[in-house]
Amino acid sequence: MTRPSTVALALEAAARLTSAQILVAVCSGPRLMRLLGTVARSADTPKDADPRWPAARRVARVVDRVGNLLPWHPVCLPRAMTTRAMLRRREIPCELHLGVTSTAPLAAHAWVTVGGRVVQGGPVAKVTPLATLR
Repeated sequence: MTRPSTVALALEAAARLTSAQILVAVCSGPRLMRLLGTVARSADTPKDADPRWPAARRVARVVDRVGNLLPWHPVCLPRAMTTRAMLRRREIPCELHLGVTSTAPLAAHAWVTVGGRVVQGGPVAKVTPLATLR
């Protein structure tokens, strides 16, 4: 199997980032949570070497690069939603995480892990995890 071109990945990322941004803007909190998936305990435990890591990291880098080029500069949640959707399409198991970075003022963060390692949205050392979604 050949590696998809960066252009194809970028086009997919742009389309998915656009739809994720629209979903975040128009959906209520409870509906968005239902769309994000099932809240569960994190199954990921950090692993030394996951053979899917390079492919997952490549997808995440493309999502971030495209997000930086879009005129509305999507924040972490649409980027995490896009990364997770693209990884799932490639049958790479991943988890989307939601957390809080501060309480005054309230600030949240979203990130994606593969094999227990942050692939998109890191670093998360100062984030208090709230939910893991599959």
